[in-house]
Amino acid sequence: MPNPFSTFSSLSAQSRSGEMKAALADRAKIMQLCDASGQAVVMPAACGNLPHALRCAIAIRIARANGCAELATIYAPLLATLDATPDVAAIADGAADADARGAAILSYVDTVTLTPARASRAHIDALLGAGLTDSDVVSLAELVACINFQARVLAGVRLVEETFA
Repeated sequence: MPNPFSTFSSLSAQSRSGEMKAALADRAKIMQLCDASGQAVVMPAACGNLPHALRCAIAIRIARANGCAELATIYAPLLATLDATPDVAAIADGAADADARGAAILSYVDTVTLTPARASRAHIDALLGAGLTDSDVVSLAELVACINFQARVLAGVRLVEETFA
């Protein structure tokens, strides 16, 4: 299984253009920090009320919503190792969640990912009302922000490669 937390560090090795390899090599520390951030939000030591499998499924969902199949493909083998329930695995594929807790989480994830201007205090209140703690809400916000950022970085790298290859 490829290490999903070495994706950004290895981008320059995967690059087809010499210019892109050089640009990414100059930013190696930033790429390592991108990998470390992904690991910290998907596989933290303390999960709170957001288990690793759920975090990973959300990461895949966000990647797919951003049209970043590459990132979704990187996280998919990790999800397979986490003994996700069928309901959690379905979240990665865009399924809705039947219970109020899951619905609040996915409403927040999808809104911030797809229409961030529509995110509001009501989303936070729904998360808290569904039993998430303040710490869980912060962790979820970090996860959503990080994976959206990763998807955008990968999209930008690929666009530059296509443009100048």
